[in-house]
Amino acid sequence: MARFFPFMVLAVVAYGVTVAAMGVPLSSEILNLRLPSGTVFTLTMSELLLAISTVVLFFEIMNATSAKSSSIFNHGLSLVLFIACGLIFLFVPGFGTGTFLIITLMSLVDVIAGYSISILTARRDMTFGNQE
Repeated sequence: MARFFPFMVLAVVAYGVTVAAMGVPLSSEILNLRLPSGTVFTLTMSELLLAISTVVLFFEIMNATSAKSSSIFNHGLSLVLFIACGLIFLFVPGFGTGTFLIITLMSLVDVIAGYSISILTARRDMTFGNQE
């Protein structure tokens, strides 16, 4: 069942729970650290959500390298998620932010990378003999 599941859903749910359900502002500061250089590093909720989404995208792309037939279903669900994210961005209040747009674009990268990796893997598996 985990092979079917598009992990980018976790990033969308994290955004929805944090911003839409709990009402945490994207600009709220989560962490302040003074670095050895003297600079104060500030992490906002928006940056944290984007960092989490980037890590999730990495695992989703790693999952796309699978040559199993279940990966086709996963790519289809990822496409559905991208379309849903686009519609949510346009029509649901609280989701029309730059942060959610970047998460939506990450889901698009997931779709494109998933199909591209699957096609390249299938082409390599179909090569016979001395063909390049």
